[in-house]
Amino acid sequence: MLKLKNIKKIYKSNQKLTIALEDISISFRDNEFVCITGPSGCGKTTLLNIIGGLDRASSGEISINNIQTKDYKEKDWDKYRNQSIGFVFQNYNLIPHLTVYDNIELALVLSDISGQEKKKRINKVLEQVSLNTEVNKYPNQLSGGQMQRVAIARALVNNPDIILADEPTGALDSKTAIQIMEILKEISKEKLVIMVTHNEGLSKEYATREIKLLDGRVIEDTNPFELINQSRTTKKRHKKIMNLFTTLKLSFKSLITKKLRSLLVIMSGSVGIIGVTLILTISGGIDRYINDLQRVTQQDSPVSIWSIYDYTDPDAELKDYEEFPEYDHVNIVTDRNYYSHLNIFSEDFINHLEDMDKDLYNVIDYNRSLKMNLITDIDRNFSWIQPNRFTEIEEDLYVQQQYSLLAGHMPENKNQVLLLVDKYNNIKAETLSSLGIKYENVEQYSFNDLLGKVYKIVLNNECSGLENR
Repeated sequence: MLKLKNIKKIYKSNQKLTIALEDISISFRDNEFVCITGPSGCGKTTLLNIIGGLDRASSGEISINNIQTKDYKEKDWDKYRNQSIGFVFQNYNLIPHLTVYDNIELALVLSDISGQEKKKRINKVLEQVSLNTEVNKYPNQLSGGQMQRVAIARALVNNPDIILADEPTGALDSKTAIQIMEILKEISKEKLVIMVTHNEGLSKEYATREIKLLDGRVIEDTNPFELINQSRTTKKRHKKIMNLFTTLKLSFKSLITKKLRSLLVIMSGSVGIIGVTLILTISGGIDRYINDLQRVTQQDSPVSIWSIYDYTDPDAELKDYEEFPEYDHVNIVTDRNYYSHLNIFSEDFINHLEDMDKDLYNVIDYNRSLKMNLITDIDRNFSWIQPNRFTEIEEDLYVQQQYSLLAGHMPENKNQVLLLVDKYNNIKAETLSSLGIKYENVEQYSFNDLLGKVYKIVLNNECSGLENR
């Protein structure tokens, strides 16, 4: 059933190699009680862990039911441990907030067997280890021997092929140790039991086979066995799945048993979540406020560069233009200390503006100081008007962020224009006049009267005498 061939285990630490097992070749019978003995550090526990799939050999072969494990993946080892191995540890490894019954049932949580079958199996192993009357007790209400018997029952309940016991009597008194050995000996009549122990007296009295190790090698085997390759029929195992009900049940029991810890965890988690939410909310609100403030400020006080910049210099004296040869574009006006500077917008300057980092500004608008010849029929008769300023909006998104749409729709084509009002929804009379609306008729117009009006541009060479029409 189980065969080890040329097993070698090397540990590497800080560039130092330590050989734990050296050329171990052992075959085991289907049912026997094997004790592995030897001094501390000889490799007993390492060998047991390799057999149980808890550790991997550095080299060598392990054969289980004539199947080589060299190509085993992690899920194959999981299946092997769950279905074929039962572990009994020196320190019991019982869960303190679960009863004896629940600790044994824990080994079956990955099985899809019915509740009735679980109960039948648990009662059987409880009877086998003589714990029928302790079923509802918790581990802290049991003696060391009773806890070890619970651990043995848990290892047996899944009906494994192999029982691995690592110093199961190490923490027990001699009388209790004998009871545990009697149980393991009885189990070995049907299963393979492999136990690691320092107590050679118990090994000689109860084991059917003793294997001694020294420095990672087998120095004695009292009842050797050579496994002949043969076809074997493996037992069909249930597919193991932890269902939702079992998961919730275990979680609920853990919460109920450790009420204070669970409450503290819930409270700390809640405080953390609320704190993070509050910080994010305040931070987001402040960011939105700052962004809105910036947009309003930029809207009310944009940075403007005009073609002519007028300024005064109180410390300067009235001089002729010839006395300022370093200023190519400075004109002296007749008023004292008053100057005009002419800005020349070259192609390089325009390209520089358009190449600026987009994070430094929202939009660049160009005011067209043009006198376009427009005609409209807004007064039911064609009127001749000459608006002198148009602003070209480069990005619709900027307009949508800065302004609210009161009527109509945003421009969809280049031949459509927006009429902007102030924060009180007022429009200057001059603006209306430039649209062909007479000042004295302002009160009779509404948004609907202005929407959809058509203006036609008339080129200069086509407008001769048009003003008189």
